[in-house]
Amino acid sequence: MICILILSGCAENSKNSNLELDNFIKPKYSFKESSFSCKLVSGQTLNSVERFIPQFVDSYVKMGRGTEELYFLFPVTDDKTDTQSFNLLLQHDEVDAVDSFNLTLAALSFDDIAICNSAKIVRNSLRLTSNKINKFPVVSEVLQCNYKDGFNYATIKLVLEQFSDALVKNNSPVEIIYSEGEGPDNSFQWTNIFLSLESRKDFINLWQTLDISKEIQELLIEQSTCQSSKVYRQYKVL
Repeated sequence: MICILILSGCAENSKNSNLELDNFIKPKYSFKESSFSCKLVSGQTLNSVERFIPQFVDSYVKMGRGTEELYFLFPVTDDKTDTQSFNLLLQHDEVDAVDSFNLTLAALSFDDIAICNSAKIVRNSLRLTSNKINKFPVVSEVLQCNYKDGFNYATIKLVLEQFSDALVKNNSPVEIIYSEGEGPDNSFQWTNIFLSLESRKDFINLWQTLDISKEIQELLIEQSTCQSSKVYRQYKVL
């Protein structure tokens, strides 16, 4: 209840109070995420991608890389997976990892298999949950959100902590990642990772039965707006 009272106080204060709070409460990012939107070239199939992956991993590691993690994300609509378009997601610590990644794709002529948007999206990220799901493939649910006027990470942090505590208390099998872009805008990304589509449905049903779920939802809605979520099947490559 202390978190709720403090957060309510923030909501009642002026916009300047929230901005001042933002000066000393910052996200403690633990890694970066760079993503690319791709689409298979006409005549190519997932078999082409599968044959490409071992070559990529071998070449990328020989460049002295290997601490990064690479994922392929395929969109899911009505429980059906789209295999013609996908996202590449690179989780990394070093900025130059993206250059090595792009060089490896180019050297192996990945553009003969798929065309990827050159406008990569870079985000700074942190995990809101202590558990990390390492069994793949997984289901990734992504929400693009914006803070409402006067709100920011500093004001929503108390809600996120309460949400994380509730997940731990109920032993919920979900991994949650919070991300912000490197620009000055007020957007952020929320990613839920589940073991399967069934696990996602079970989590939603469980969460809706908890008394605290409505309270947390109201607090999140008070501070931010989110687009409809997008669901992906996520495969780990590296």
